[in-house]
Amino acid sequence: MKTKLTLLVDERIKRKARALSKRRKTSISAMISEFIDREDKVKKDALNEFWGIWADRDIDLEKIRERAWRRY
Repeated sequence: MKTKLTLLVDERIKRKARALSKRRKTSISAMISEFIDREDKVKKDALNEFWGIWADRDIDLEKIRERAWRRY
């Protein structure tokens, strides 16, 4: 069963997603679904491997994720 999902993203991300979907000849919804399915199959969060590196820092895993996503 499919259901509607609403996302709030920057206008820049929206333009990039639209351009990417046109290049791939697929919908943005299909790209998001594919991305989540692929991440789910990994069953392992790659950022958890860096947890030991950041143990003595004043930054938590969520902040690391935020910074990583901001680059894209």
